[in-house]
Amino acid sequence: MLSLTDTPLSAIKFDDRIYQVNLAFDTVIKYLELAESDEPNQEKKAIRLFFGDQKLPLDPDFFESSFKLINETITKAPYQSNSSMNFGMQIAPQQLYSYRQDADAIYASFLMQYHIDLLKERGKMHWCVFRALFDGLSEDTPIQRIIELRQKNLTDVPDEQRGKVMQLQQYYALKLKKPKTEEDVFNNSSLSSAFASLMNTAKGG
Repeated sequence: MLSLTDTPLSAIKFDDRIYQVNLAFDTVIKYLELAESDEPNQEKKAIRLFFGDQKLPLDPDFFESSFKLINETITKAPYQSNSSMNFGMQIAPQQLYSYRQDADAIYASFLMQYHIDLLKERGKMHWCVFRALFDGLSEDTPIQRIIELRQKNLTDVPDEQRGKVMQLQQYYALKLKKPKTEEDVFNNSSLSSAFASLMNTAKGG
């Protein structure tokens, strides 16, 4: 969630040292895709995505606290009630869009409304800025038209248009498995044990 007074998360302090965190929108999208996948060594790949080649402390507490903060930054939305906020928000909310499958539409929407070329913003635009702009896209943009189409109830469509709308829904249907929640993939206990194992391996050479 974007703040007008606070700088978006870009570094984490641990034991009086500062570690840079890469939260560019394209990095976060790669992380979310990784979290949905069944790839091996997810923890190592996630660490590399966000921290690059920095020398990190061999302390599971560092990784657990860091990823809690990263996940909170990624998933926190401005209009959630305090009681509903958690790390279990689905990666693709209600399965209405996919950053991978809808990449063309998202790119075209940013270019159309904001005159922003997302390809030129890779590695630069912070996730919180990207999400604020994404959420502000108008109903006339390609991605919002696709989302509206996917949500359309065919019973509300006039008979003469129903066939065409059904064809469009089939054409734009998401080709996704049921998304995992971030809580499923990076819940506190499994994250802690996974990183503990990773750190023990690292200590052993």
